[in-house]
Amino acid sequence: MSFEIRTAQNVPLALEPASVGQRIMATVIDIVIGIAWMLMTLWMLGNMGADSFALLLLVVWLPPFLYHLVMEVLFEGRTVGKMVMSTRVARLDGAQPTLAQYLLRWLLRLVDVTVTSGVVAVVSVALTKRSQRLGDLAAGTTVVRQRRRLEWINVLYPMVPDDYEPVFPEAENLSDAEIRTVRAVIARLQISKGDRRAQALAERAQRAVERRLDLEPTRLAPEAFLRTIVRDHVARLDRFGQHA
Repeated sequence: MSFEIRTAQNVPLALEPASVGQRIMATVIDIVIGIAWMLMTLWMLGNMGADSFALLLLVVWLPPFLYHLVMEVLFEGRTVGKMVMSTRVARLDGAQPTLAQYLLRWLLRLVDVTVTSGVVAVVSVALTKRSQRLGDLAAGTTVVRQRRRLEWINVLYPMVPDDYEPVFPEAENLSDAEIRTVRAVIARLQISKGDRRAQALAERAQRAVERRLDLEPTRLAPEAFLRTIVRDHVARLDRFGQHA
């Protein structure tokens, strides 16, 4: 079940929390990486004849211990497992978490994941409205599904052939702010498949664009219409050497 945020353009946008299965698979991938690191470093240190406890602690155990915190801070809420599963940590307003939020959810990971073998985390994610483990509840975050960047680019910034003829040439008259709003509505439709509120918003956006450009009502479905408007806007501006 998705939940809503507000974009910078004040357009409501639904975020879909990652499922329990996605979060478990991401964790399994990260655990495998941690085990592989420890086995590799133990083998290397053994071949070097190193037997210092401090060295073992520093090289073998510290990187896996800090792995989730460092990866999420450096890669915008993603570990390798989350990258594979197309998920990321996000604040409940959709923004990127702060360092303090990353740190808090990482500290509580010791309680709901490490000490309890993930049982507390799974139960918490399954029972909470926004699929939050204890660390998320404390930090005001959750883990959401993330569309692959290439898919978003194709949807919101389509490639237009040189010989493409715009269906609605009037689309070039839309301002940058207006076309950003259209893209935000399309993004919500993509995230909120089948959501009635997203469909209603798209219908209102379609009528608003038709009035703005003085267009006759069309038989195109709202999403198809809005995508066509974006494509036509890009085509017309590219033709005149501008940017959409």
